[in-house]
Amino acid sequence: MFWIILGALVLLYCIVVNMKLGKVRFSLVPALGGAALILLGVCILAFPEQMIVWFMQFAATALLLVLAGVECTVLAGSRKDDGGAKMQPDYTIVLGCGLKKGNRMTSTLLERLELAKKLYKGEKLVLSGGQTPRETVSEASVMTKWMMENGVPAELLRAEDSSLNTKQNLENCKALLEAETGTEIGNLSVRIITSDFHAGRARKLAEECGYGEVPVCGSKTMPLIAPMYHLRECLAVIYGGLRKKGN
Repeated sequence: MFWIILGALVLLYCIVVNMKLGKVRFSLVPALGGAALILLGVCILAFPEQMIVWFMQFAATALLLVLAGVECTVLAGSRKDDGGAKMQPDYTIVLGCGLKKGNRMTSTLLERLELAKKLYKGEKLVLSGGQTPRETVSEASVMTKWMMENGVPAELLRAEDSSLNTKQNLENCKALLEAETGTEIGNLSVRIITSDFHAGRARKLAEECGYGEVPVCGSKTMPLIAPMYHLRECLAVIYGGLRKKGN
């Protein structure tokens, strides 16, 4: 019954999120996971002596333990205080995230922009995010418009509108800033702003891209959607680790 109850709770959570926030594309992943857990529970009740059922239960338990372990690293990265909120940088990079309905900000992107505006001390802001096939405009253009509407002068805004993932965000911003200043990114005073759940991975990728130990500030995520984003981040961390091993 444990697996059936757990699966039902996951499905219920996905339904509530979509009812409250509109269609959330990633919700299909945990929803399928919840359905799989219910199926596992049914199989255990129907075929308690079958070896394959015990193997499936072992695999499900192992997966949950792996996700719990990775979540610990995600939480540690989100809570690390590296002084980014107090510094006076030359540039602040704000990482974008997907738009909903093609051209509208999600609550997560708005949270990042609001944190950037709160910490803003007159430095140049680099707004990073391209346009996916599901979007009608680039994330950077929507972010730029919001910043201008909220009092940041246009001459202090830089748009990086060709990246489609975090690594590209950081690589393209690095190229933009090095071209503008003629200085290597590791020698510039830079701060990065993203979401709390994303801060640890962003910090690690920035170091790999040559930023050095750059400060990363994470905006607080809406509690209702936070579990879904944390799951997505855990899967991204696992995928990134497997991809590195494959290379």
